[in-house]
Amino acid sequence: MEKIIAEVDEWELLKKLPKEFGKFTLLIELEKRDTQYCIFMYQNKGEHKSFSVLYDQATKEYFARVVIGLIEYFDVNFIVGDIQQLEKLLIQRLEGVLSQLNFFTRENVESIVHEKKIMDWSYKEDLPQTLLGFELFIKPDEPVKVINGSYIIVDYSDFDLESNLTIYYNVFRDEFFGETRIKGTPIILAIFDTKDLADLQKLVASHLATELEKIRIQLN
Repeated sequence: MEKIIAEVDEWELLKKLPKEFGKFTLLIELEKRDTQYCIFMYQNKGEHKSFSVLYDQATKEYFARVVIGLIEYFDVNFIVGDIQQLEKLLIQRLEGVLSQLNFFTRENVESIVHEKKIMDWSYKEDLPQTLLGFELFIKPDEPVKVINGSYIIVDYSDFDLESNLTIYYNVFRDEFFGETRIKGTPIILAIFDTKDLADLQKLVASHLATELEKIRIQLN
């Protein structure tokens, strides 16, 4: 790890990264945490989003972590074994990744999501902005692509308590499904499983408040 740290600390690219990118601010970390060395982060605190680059001693790889609200995942496009490859990828792709995190554009959404009419779902107008202390963080008209072919289409979050309810659409399975997170721990929520948007509307209308209340009870 010491060799990696020395190499990263002298990395010229860190001096060339823009201090600001849209709503994101650059934070040079250069900090060891357990088996990982945190290199830099672009952070948008107001919208609970970040993009971080790290090195993992266990896998001996560099990687990127994306955080959107309470959801986080690794961007597989940045998993590489040496700093030269990482630099090449960052030069090629960093601006595009940050642009997509900064601004939603319908053109970046896969065709099957368009075909399902998720972004035109009129029921979005019936979703309350706050419900039982949870904030409507992600709405169906601006779905967020994560990993494994999934888009977040609804997310109610209590950021202070690291808890939320999320509804996804998976393009590979052509299926909607749910998940809750209680103090950071994800739990599968089968009650929203369906392939049909009209059925999902009925399920959300019937069960959204009840499921959020269950989370709130567990938190209390």
